[in-house]
Amino acid sequence: MAIVTECVGLDIGQTAIKAVRFRRRLSGREAIDYFHRPLPFTKPEDLDPARRAKALRGFLWQHGLYATDRLVTAIPCHDLFVRTLSLPFKDATKLTQVVPFEMENLVPMPLEELAIGSVILPPARFSNGSPDDQKGSEVLVTAAPKGKVAEHLRFLAQADIEPSAVNIDALALFSVTQYLRGEHQDVPDNLVIIDIGASKTTVCLVHERRPVVLRTIFWGGNHLTHALAARQGWTFAEAERRKRSLPIDQMAAWVEPLVRELYVTIHAFEGTQRSRLTHCWVSGGGSKLREMASFVARQLGLSAVGPRQGFGPDSPRAFSIAFGLALHPKLVKPRWRFTSSSADLALDFKTACGEDQAKSKVAKSDVRLAVVGVLLLGLLAVADFTIHFVLQHNRVSDLKTALQVRYEQVFGATAAPGDELDQARYRIAAIDKALAIIDGSRHKVLPALSAFVKQLPSGVPVKVRELTLDTGTILLEGETSSFDAVEKIKQAFASSRRFEDVSVSETRVGAAPNQVVFRMTVTVAQP
Repeated sequence: MAIVTECVGLDIGQTAIKAVRFRRRLSGREAIDYFHRPLPFTKPEDLDPARRAKALRGFLWQHGLYATDRLVTAIPCHDLFVRTLSLPFKDATKLTQVVPFEMENLVPMPLEELAIGSVILPPARFSNGSPDDQKGSEVLVTAAPKGKVAEHLRFLAQADIEPSAVNIDALALFSVTQYLRGEHQDVPDNLVIIDIGASKTTVCLVHERRPVVLRTIFWGGNHLTHALAARQGWTFAEAERRKRSLPIDQMAAWVEPLVRELYVTIHAFEGTQRSRLTHCWVSGGGSKLREMASFVARQLGLSAVGPRQGFGPDSPRAFSIAFGLALHPKLVKPRWRFTSSSADLALDFKTACGEDQAKSKVAKSDVRLAVVGVLLLGLLAVADFTIHFVLQHNRVSDLKTALQVRYEQVFGATAAPGDELDQARYRIAAIDKALAIIDGSRHKVLPALSAFVKQLPSGVPVKVRELTLDTGTILLEGETSSFDAVEKIKQAFASSRRFEDVSVSETRVGAAPNQVVFRMTVTVAQP
């Protein structure tokens, strides 16, 4: 049986439920299935959570999506506080500890009421594509009210769903670009992702391959439909049908609020970062409107992406958020890689909220286990101390024995411990007597030889055949490369105050090429 990695991304919107099932076999072959179900929304009772949960349950049963154990949902950006923090270090453990305190002054709620998630952004890239080796790090921090996360999980529980992760809709859009880049597509590094839904538009600004701005604009396709219906006197259903056949230029006046908000968002970022965004990708249900992508790009002064950038007909436009959720990097790893990396940018508010709840509840069984653990640690500590004490005692005894043996080897078996200083003095006196054997009359052999060797001129090759020191006179028989070299050696010794009566005799040509053999007599000056 083939091993299959499967994950389902679930996008629950106001007018439709969208799901994407992503499968990858061990061989690397991928299968992507898209599922869609419209939801009524014109009446107030259509928005009742119980009715929507019932519709969601039927949708999942119809398409067999309950069979997967990996299902990812998302909460919208407008329910979150999103900030980008610059910190002077990169250690992930320190960042986890510091981020909540940094967020405390940036959000209008107590930290106890927030589920905080953070991802370390990859380093910025230079124009040549190489990463910036900066010492610090930038962290994208999101804080969601625990009440919003709990409300989302309760709604899913009504439909018998327990998600594997709860991400953010804007980060799911970024995951789509990461997937396309992994498929070796030429995705622009600076990109504006605009997902136009029915009631809202989700925006993700990508700068140097990093998500830097996540935002929700409360304008969607339904706003355009209502405007057409009011202007033309059509019903809502008729306006919804006709707007798909009209060119977007004829509806530019009603799209202007969206364009204005996008313009402000983009230029606020560009003015702060002093950097230019170049391309835009329009996705979501609103991207199906005629010429919508080119119209938005033209109004914003950007280039619309296309097949050259990897956004061809097969790219998931209307299902972009669900597709990005199905590619959650903590659940679906890139091909031939089974561990996460620092470039995997996704959040899981379910884990963040669950950890906070677990910390607030301490069961009695945990207390009993903690007491038992403390007792066991105490017993182990006593046993460890006893073993260390015995081993240390044995080691000291062995060291004393070894030291006694060494002492006897140096000072003799008859030397008694305690008079080491006297023994050392005796040994030094014996060494001085031995050195006196090679001591000439008022001439020390070793200093004289040392001064003789140091006086040899540098750069002149000298091979010593015979060297004799006789009562302050040094006799040298050697060979060098030329007669000039012999003269240099003689002049070097003659110019020194340590030597006198320098004479060279028996200078002759040797048997080998460039070989001159000579004898030199040097008298060491009296001190």
